[in-house]
Amino acid sequence: MPDRDVERNCSPESFVETLRRLADAIERGETFRIQVAGARFGVPRDAALSIEHEVSGDEEELELQLRWRR
Repeated sequence: MPDRDVERNCSPESFVETLRRLADAIERGETFRIQVAGARFGVPRDAALSIEHEVSGDEEELELQLRWRR
């Protein structure tokens, strides 16, 4: 897959559904499958998990991050 950096906005309902599917996959030790902006891929069960909080001026950002190598 070539380099890419996309962000997908979603409704609260869609966000919650995705988080639930992700949490279930992590708990079961399974690959998490998702499609973002037309690209379908799987996040392996051994992906590194982290939570990031960023503050810049009057904006804050919270990221739940999963990182792995292909």
